[in-house]
Amino acid sequence: MIVNGQVLTAARSERNTVTPMLPFKQAMESPCMLQELLINKIKAEVERRFLNRKYRGFELCQIIEDKMYWQVMEDPEIERLFRSGSLRVDEARIDRVINEKIDQIRMGPLEYPIRVIKDVLLWLLSTVRRGKKTPVDVVIPVNQKKYFTYTEKIMERLEQEGKVARYYVFSKARREINGAVGRSRIMKEGRTFPIFWNPAYYLAANVCRSIDKVLGTWLDYRPQKALIVEGDTSILHTIGFVSRVTGCETSCLQWGSIGTSVPKTGWRNMPFDRFLAWGEFFRESVELYNPGIEVRTVGHPNLEVRTGTKINGIRHKTDDSPRIVLFAVQKIMKPFINGEDLDRFIHTAVDTARQMPEHTIRIRSHPNYPIPAEIKKRYAHIRNIEWHDYFSASLDESLKNTLVCVTISSTLSFEAMNYGAVPVFLKVNNIRLYLHGIGHLFNKITGNGIRHVAEPDEIVDVIKTIAAMNLNNFDTDFLFKETGRAAVNNIVAELN
Repeated sequence: MIVNGQVLTAARSERNTVTPMLPFKQAMESPCMLQELLINKIKAEVERRFLNRKYRGFELCQIIEDKMYWQVMEDPEIERLFRSGSLRVDEARIDRVINEKIDQIRMGPLEYPIRVIKDVLLWLLSTVRRGKKTPVDVVIPVNQKKYFTYTEKIMERLEQEGKVARYYVFSKARREINGAVGRSRIMKEGRTFPIFWNPAYYLAANVCRSIDKVLGTWLDYRPQKALIVEGDTSILHTIGFVSRVTGCETSCLQWGSIGTSVPKTGWRNMPFDRFLAWGEFFRESVELYNPGIEVRTVGHPNLEVRTGTKINGIRHKTDDSPRIVLFAVQKIMKPFINGEDLDRFIHTAVDTARQMPEHTIRIRSHPNYPIPAEIKKRYAHIRNIEWHDYFSASLDESLKNTLVCVTISSTLSFEAMNYGAVPVFLKVNNIRLYLHGIGHLFNKITGNGIRHVAEPDEIVDVIKTIAAMNLNNFDTDFLFKETGRAAVNNIVAELN
């Protein structure tokens, strides 16, 4: 393949089919089975339309599947399906939703020439502004603001070692950071000339434009290695595919927990050279859905060693044991979590504070769901509530001296265990979420029979029961190989 006069090797096109399609009659036996059904239906329809469709030598199917997944899952009709609990499902309606979402990525006859003209002008502008680019040793793509916080210490350590490290920031994240990161640390986005005469460009313009932008930037800066966080979206997979043909070695750093039951499409067949996991506990699910990927355990760079508490989560109940309960807000993630669910979660946290005045109820926002100011103002009179903003309070500060960590279904529950906190899940709807099973894991490693999933009207009793217990020691080495500086060292070593 020749791009801008440079010869590149062809992108690999082979793909692994991880799971067979489930019989439809079984789909409503559990939300996981319904999710798998939807994933396989998306895959089948995308492959019917785009199999062997290429743009600059890149197969488009997997990127389009990743793009379609959340668009389908966030559709109101699909959300109602997950929440209905009905065993009778209109399969034709599901097919219609999937087809409508795929149709939306295609340009109309009038939109096509306008899009072509705009992309050509943007390419020309990037060419005029190109200038001389310093080759980059390590690039860290960022498509969400929260990843800056997560990788900041890694970036600093790379620079201390004399590496040329830069962020590659997508447009949405550029607006979010608003000057929080110095321009000298951010690569300027490049472009390659759009191949608008390729039918794929008309059928999936946004996907092709993403390839043009990433490839143009990689050809400008020639990064040697890339550290990709979480790696579960279509643009991050695009970076993986582009890196393969430009000789950039890719490592995907764990952010959350890959679903052990049915992970989303972005966590399957990830096009990266290796996966950097927090600990051995996560290896099996990564390898199961990513045949051939090399998994290495490095630890969690944003967790700290608690003073007076062994890192392995060892704590005994004493008279001065912590009386802090953390309620960690999550982002809207339809169909599993919607705005009403988050309202119910925050209301339950406030109600818990009213019923347990002897405890401090700490409510932490999510980077994708800041707690509205009017809610904080409304409950300002409740003295035992602490509001922690994600961007001003570190994870360490929010988890400090925490007895219980309450979430809907967040991997913060894993991180809380590192601090000796007990994970509890608040059931805000009737969907069974796979992470609720961590309760069995906790009980197995502690020997304590603690209830880990509670309805809103049960949460106070569950917390009181935990507060009255003498917790046995529990070890989280299998979750986190290292934390803090030691984990940063491990990650940087993988990039050297």
